[in-house]
Amino acid sequence: MTRKKHPKAAPAPRTRTPAAAAGFLAAQEITTTECRGCGSQVSGVNGRYACGVCGWTNPWHEGHQDLPTAEADPDWPGRKRGS
Repeated sequence: MTRKKHPKAAPAPRTRTPAAAAGFLAAQEITTTECRGCGSQVSGVNGRYACGVCGWTNPWHEGHQDLPTAEADPDWPGRKRGS
């Protein structure tokens, strides 16, 4: 049995730059608190936590910053390619 060879898709254009990555990372803060479910020490990003021991998570609105919109997600299905 012979398989058809499919042509490789062209790679997506890179829209991310080192400067953009550095700016994103500069806005992130690793924070630590006590789990409200079991008392373990948990760390999170910008005040959003999830406990790996008991599964507790704090509500999204308790974070230190607003969450990004769906449109800001690079994997959002409605994003135009190349933007």
